[in-house]
Amino acid sequence: MQILRARRGFQADHSSSSYLFYAADKPVSEQGRRIAHRYSSRADVGKRSVRYEKWGESSLSFDAYKALMADHYDVMVSESYDWWTMIIAVPKNAKTKMLGRQFADARGGDDLGVDVEQYGSRWAVSIYCVLDHGSIALDHDDPFGYLVRQLVKVRKEITDGDFSFLIAVADFYGDSAGESEDRESDDDSPRRPDETLTKQQLQEECKRLDLPFRKSWTKTQLREALQRRVGGTSLSSAARELLGCLDRI
Repeated sequence: MQILRARRGFQADHSSSSYLFYAADKPVSEQGRRIAHRYSSRADVGKRSVRYEKWGESSLSFDAYKALMADHYDVMVSESYDWWTMIIAVPKNAKTKMLGRQFADARGGDDLGVDVEQYGSRWAVSIYCVLDHGSIALDHDDPFGYLVRQLVKVRKEITDGDFSFLIAVADFYGDSAGESEDRESDDDSPRRPDETLTKQQLQEECKRLDLPFRKSWTKTQLREALQRRVGGTSLSSAARELLGCLDRI
């Protein structure tokens, strides 16, 4: 037998589900590590991370996510049958208070997109997605580690009140994904949204600035997205890399 071509990459094992939890803010406490061991006798627990491998139809219980991420771990990546989930846990405060309202069930086709729920004193922002098989993540020696490193950077942005990555993901999987319209003006400089603008006018301003948005958003949500753009917010390198890994079914 002659090998004609070899390619380094990652091939998902369709008989298992894999998980990586990571603590960005500080090393996991002794209590946190005990909790991590609780969900599998074969858990690979480190100072800042825990990996699980569940075989066959077995999977990590939903209770485990909340127990692990309410206090101890800050980001998570999992894969099962080519379906990927990424969770970012951030504190509930003045900068993040709009997460629950703006991204609750922000999903599009095939139930992919963004969702938010409460884990104790934190928001848990979940991103349900599939990855492009030619993406930089799946070409990496450790796709989970690569994705976690990018999520840690995006988590800081979300904690600071920058939701541009989540808006882009919701748009990618939403009804308006892939749409493009001619703009009447070549002036793409951001302007602070006028309080008197209608919802349609706010949507047109978002289109003019090539700013992702959902058609279901209220005037308040549209105005806040535009205000962040006025402040100079755009997709960071980590956000662009993660967005570039996504695929649709």
